[in-house]
Amino acid sequence: MKKNLKHLFLALVAALGIMTYVQYETTNASSVKNVVSKTKIPSAKSFKPNYELNSNENYIDNLISDNNTFKGTKKAKASVALDVDKNTFVYDKNGNKNMRIASVAKLMTLYLVIQKAQNTNDGWNQVVNTSSASLRRMGQSAAVGGFKFKKGYNYTVKQLYQAALIQSSNNATIALGEWVAGSNKAFINMMNNQSKAWNLNATFVSASGLENHDLSPYGYWVKGKYREGNMVSARAVAIIASHVLKEYPRIVDDDSKTKATVAGQTIRNVNRMLPGQTYYKKSLYVDGLKTGYTPDAGLCFVATGQKPGKDRLVTVVLNDNDEFSETKSLMKHIYSVSDLFK
Repeated sequence: MKKNLKHLFLALVAALGIMTYVQYETTNASSVKNVVSKTKIPSAKSFKPNYELNSNENYIDNLISDNNTFKGTKKAKASVALDVDKNTFVYDKNGNKNMRIASVAKLMTLYLVIQKAQNTNDGWNQVVNTSSASLRRMGQSAAVGGFKFKKGYNYTVKQLYQAALIQSSNNATIALGEWVAGSNKAFINMMNNQSKAWNLNATFVSASGLENHDLSPYGYWVKGKYREGNMVSARAVAIIASHVLKEYPRIVDDDSKTKATVAGQTIRNVNRMLPGQTYYKKSLYVDGLKTGYTPDAGLCFVATGQKPGKDRLVTVVLNDNDEFSETKSLMKHIYSVSDLFK
């Protein structure tokens, strides 16, 4: 009996030794995980956007015309071009017509996210609540997903901002909206309040740009009828993009990446006008900004570029099945014809 107890005691000592070794080898990883998992997710109740920021800006027209070498954006249902520095529209085709805009709507979401991140203590590094089973399921979807929320992993604002901006992740965008406002419904109200403050021709029902029928299976249809989606004019999209660029100029540094690694996942940018991509042209200096597509909205694209020593240009094409080629032609035409960019 004593011999058996002795063997049992030695086995316990050995087991404890192995456990101590394993714990030592993984001290860094486990301690970081424990610290992160205990991080308190901050309340959104205390944050109130400054809706009036730059709300007194006036926009004027100095429109260029088509010519023999440029016959307009024929395939786009609507398109505009804006000189960001002078608040001047230089091109317009159906610019005031409200249309579905797909993931281009994420620019409004990102504007409000950026505002909170920059005006909250350590805002970019705060943890976002991604525990929603619906958002995890959305991330697994081949149709509306892409960025996976791993159970037990805590994502920061910066990480989800990258996923939303570069990869156009819908679940990351919705989670960020909830971080800003406390709920998806409250955030959509924020989007519309911001639109009103800027006097935009826009109505938002979705933080991500998905239409209600795509949001419904995940419980994120909160406003409007089943087939409805965001309705925003091309001019309003350009103004939103302009506000984002002025509030956070480094967004072009983040969005000029063709791919990045975020929380162990590779995310890819489908902007084909960036360096090394199919429609890249060095003389256009494109460094962003946002693509979008749903079957209802068609292909949508917001591009931005800045020639050395010149103003920054933003172009918008909505429901355009040749979005990159037409944007390339439009930007080239503006740079060669408009007095603001010559």
